[in-house]
Amino acid sequence: MATSTFRLRVGALAAAAGLVLAGVAAASPAAAADDPVISLDRTTFPAGDWEDGFRITGSGFDGTVPTAELSIGSMGENGGGQLWGTTVTVAADGTIDTVVVPSGATQVAGENGYPRYVVSVGQQITEGEPWLWSNRIDLTITEGASLSVAAELTPEQVAGGVTATFAGFTAGEAVYYGIGLFRDGELVDAIEDAVDADDSGAGTFGGALEGAQVGDYLQLYADGDTSGRVAEGWVQIVEAPAPAPVDPEAPAAGTPAAAEASGNQLAETGIDLGIGTAALALLVLGAGALIVVRRRSALAQR
Repeated sequence: MATSTFRLRVGALAAAAGLVLAGVAAASPAAAADDPVISLDRTTFPAGDWEDGFRITGSGFDGTVPTAELSIGSMGENGGGQLWGTTVTVAADGTIDTVVVPSGATQVAGENGYPRYVVSVGQQITEGEPWLWSNRIDLTITEGASLSVAAELTPEQVAGGVTATFAGFTAGEAVYYGIGLFRDGELVDAIEDAVDADDSGAGTFGGALEGAQVGDYLQLYADGDTSGRVAEGWVQIVEAPAPAPVDPEAPAAGTPAAAEASGNQLAETGIDLGIGTAALALLVLGAGALIVVRRRSALAQR
């Protein structure tokens, strides 16, 4: 049965999606002269941990509109979306000044430079008209909490059990975890429990979910009880690969292929090993001997 934590997470994602995402992509790194300008007192955070958050200040907003929307966008190589957002107060002089502690898991960028996380603030002056957007500030995510899981699984594998590993949490802390099965954006089923991190802040969790279909996806999370660090992972449910085609003229498994008239044949008194078979036998024996030699050499060096 789907549980409340995942429902809350889905609700939070839906609320975030309700904010104007276009502004995250449209806001330019350097604002025009008449655009709002924001700054942060901190732009570097460990993965999965917003710690005490950051203070954001800004000017150039419309003071006749009392609020604006702060947005943290998550940008991938092929697009992006909203990670987190909140409403901030705009003073009569068009300035903002507040401290926020975001939520939502972050991760260190890969070799391709993604994901990237950016902060911007937008303000709707007139309904139906383009929003007024500030400059965009990039965040730096350093090593922190992480969650590792297979990128793709089949429905059969999900039914057999999903396993994930986490790291970067506080040694010995309780880590609450969840595995949610989603279809068309709706939560179908979920497993939630807790496990203690080991002395290095790492651990493993897993569980099986029935009823997964091709096209579904899994969302996994690990949430540290004392550290407050969060890590997330996603798994796409895919179709099992089709078995390799069988050549109808190929001999059945375990059946010796018929020897050619001019090739190696079975003699009446035994097996006539041709050069190919003999060479293969020598390679197998040689490989075994090489392993023994390496083991002995390793022992001798201890």
